[in-house]
Amino acid sequence: MFTYRRRVHFYETDAQGFMHHSNYFRLFEETRGEFLRSLGLPYSELRKKGFEVVLIDAFAKYLRPVYYDDLLEVHLNLEDLTRVKFVFSYTVVVEGELKAKGKTTHCVIKNSKPIKLPNELYNLLKEIKEF
Repeated sequence: MFTYRRRVHFYETDAQGFMHHSNYFRLFEETRGEFLRSLGLPYSELRKKGFEVVLIDAFAKYLRPVYYDDLLEVHLNLEDLTRVKFVFSYTVVVEGELKAKGKTTHCVIKNSKPIKLPNELYNLLKEIKEF
């Protein structure tokens, strides 16, 4: 499991004072990016090699409100891995309380066409999945 921590910014809240629902997907994206960076394979490196990691499905379930200045912990798990796609699951926690959960499914494209995951990415993810 990978954990990403950060505070809710004021601009991310809505008229009710909650973090706006659309920002959970941004939070998931930030977490994914930092996870890949922690593996030594940030998006920028994949792009230099001509590969694009794209989102093909996203889901979020909001359980409890999150407020300005809350310290968020986003836990990312690799839920599924095949040669052509991978699925991450997320839980958003504040002070030990589950606030939201979600999933994202990804594939890799090259020249705007889906391809098998590059070996470097697949092998890194496979090690984590088996751990």
